[in-house]
Amino acid sequence: MKKKKQQLTLDFDVIQKFEKTISTVNELRTGIFAPIDKISANSKTYKDFIQNNRKRSIETSWGKTIIKGNILTQTHRDLLDCIIAGAKEIKELEGGGIAIYFSTTDVLKSYSGKQNTNTKWLKDKLDEIQNSSIEFKQENTNDYYSFSIIDSHAYSTKHNSFGLILTPAYRKFFEEQLTINYKKELPKLLKVKSALLKAIIRFFWTHSVSSTMDIVTLLKTIGFPVDSIRMKQKAVKEIKDNTDLLLEYGIVFEPKSKLIYRKSGFENSISFLGSAKQNKLTDKKDDN
Repeated sequence: MKKKKQQLTLDFDVIQKFEKTISTVNELRTGIFAPIDKISANSKTYKDFIQNNRKRSIETSWGKTIIKGNILTQTHRDLLDCIIAGAKEIKELEGGGIAIYFSTTDVLKSYSGKQNTNTKWLKDKLDEIQNSSIEFKQENTNDYYSFSIIDSHAYSTKHNSFGLILTPAYRKFFEEQLTINYKKELPKLLKVKSALLKAIIRFFWTHSVSSTMDIVTLLKTIGFPVDSIRMKQKAVKEIKDNTDLLLEYGIVFEPKSKLIYRKSGFENSISFLGSAKQNKLTDKKDDN
């Protein structure tokens, strides 16, 4: 199919990019955040992770990703989304790090949909992100990135709020990558109880027009253990049982075990920003 190009002139700095968007597209396309909400010691994902010296490796048509240290989940992605979307202030630090100041009360309420004061749990999750590292080799380019997302997090008396610092290496990754904004859609996304469906929705939202993908290929892309027949069958059933829900997010189930996404298929304000290096947004009409 012909490529559909959208031109975007970039006249903003990296702080504005963090303020205007929420994640890089490739973080949501390459299985960095596993399609689970918590770790089970008996799960195949965890057993494989331990057997591989605490590493997860995923290869997709967008690149090869290795996650080390901890298994990052949809819960970690949810919290990062809530923190960035609800930031009180975002500022650049000397040395290249990015400081994000936020209310733990507001973040926990956004995440859970109700009043929540379990800041210890939030800090534990941020520790898990901080103690994880990511390697990403982008397909069909010489671009290679190695980074941790969070450098540190603590309460700031100066800003009278909690804050975290994103590493200079992650800042570079974010700055140079195509990023996506679904801040207005985030409350609706957080209502999805299934981590698998949430990962699928995030994946399809990274396509600016449309995408069609075979379910098994999709599961592999988002980091689901497709080599387990039982797990694969369970995942396919979960998708088929939730076709009405997926339709609300622009995703249609096709009888031949495919999912079809059209951005125009549901009301949304999802948008994208390119990088200073690209100076434009280019996306295929059908990105599978």
